[in-house]
Amino acid sequence: MKKLLAITASAVVLMGATAVLTGPASAKTFKLGLTAPFTGPFAVWGKQFQQSVEAFQAANGDSVNGNKVEIVYRDAGGPNPAKSKQLAEELVLREKVDMLVGYAFTPNAMAVGKVATQSKTPVIIMNAATGRITRGSEYYVRVSMTLPQMVSPMGPWAVKHGIKSAYVLVSDYAPGHDAEVFFAKNFEKAGGKIVGGARMPLSTTDFSVYVEKALQAKPDALYMFMPAGAPSIAFVNTYAERGLKKAGIKLLGSGETQELFLPNFSDDVIGTFTSFHYTETNNRPQNKALWAALRKTAGPKAVPDIATLAAWDGMTLIYRALKKLGPDAKGMDYVNFMKGQKLESARGPIVIDPDEREVIQNIYIREVRKVNGKLVNVDIETIPMVKDPWKLENPDRKSVV
Repeated sequence: MKKLLAITASAVVLMGATAVLTGPASAKTFKLGLTAPFTGPFAVWGKQFQQSVEAFQAANGDSVNGNKVEIVYRDAGGPNPAKSKQLAEELVLREKVDMLVGYAFTPNAMAVGKVATQSKTPVIIMNAATGRITRGSEYYVRVSMTLPQMVSPMGPWAVKHGIKSAYVLVSDYAPGHDAEVFFAKNFEKAGGKIVGGARMPLSTTDFSVYVEKALQAKPDALYMFMPAGAPSIAFVNTYAERGLKKAGIKLLGSGETQELFLPNFSDDVIGTFTSFHYTETNNRPQNKALWAALRKTAGPKAVPDIATLAAWDGMTLIYRALKKLGPDAKGMDYVNFMKGQKLESARGPIVIDPDEREVIQNIYIREVRKVNGKLVNVDIETIPMVKDPWKLENPDRKSVV
């Protein structure tokens, strides 16, 4: 009887081994660890990332060549580099993810550079926008934008259109510093004058003191930058409430007037000008497909934003790499494949810079208008295929993280 049990057990082991070598069991689960804020004042980032990933997989399947693509979500809660590093280590060592993705904030993205390098894990950045990030690890690939890339065209455009003086208010963290420096530099180079400004703590929720000082400075325009979400909504509303528009002070910015946030504003926001890489109302077929896919899975009121866009394009890039290389390639093989890749995105054409692993894309000057009774962003000028200005000014590629 014992001999029979032993033979049976051996047969089961052999059958299991055979199953591993043949048929569907040979497929692998390819795991992505997505870190973003899912709670707190910036929770919209995690929500939009997740809704986009779910819409993408509903439209394109949850597997590539039989290999299932699984997403493991982690909540960073907000700008929290220590927690982001801890979560990256957990995702790599415990969850055995094949790639790290997401990262709404620069400090969080920069914190995982050493983890990525040591574990040889690609990091697909879906927002964090400080120019120098991708210099921090050869495993970073960015599909979103950089702040210098996004804000630099606004200065010359503003001067060209009669704005000769500006007051600058930004959040006091790396992307805010980038926005301040690159707007001011290009504004002054074009002939404009900066008449004042401040860096506001990232935790600021009441902007009245800062905006009042801008009003007293009497500039032609107020330039703003802060993370999109509850704080940016409060800032724009404060601009209107404090009477800056009535005083003839134009409002300039970047992502603060995304369509997702426009229902929170009064008509005082009409006439705000922003430079940005994605206008939600554009008529590209890829954009219409993104809207349709998102609303099919997230509901008829869902609206895409830059988090939606970057997650979709990031997943497109990952699926393309997985289809070409399979699930068992080395981390650097995936990174090398992504270099130079071209995508027809919902935002317009994009290219992953083969030298910097950075996105190259159009930047659009937009104006908030009321169309058919609804506040929308309208493209009024296109600056084609802009490279990150920070990297052009800093050609030394030594690690900075």
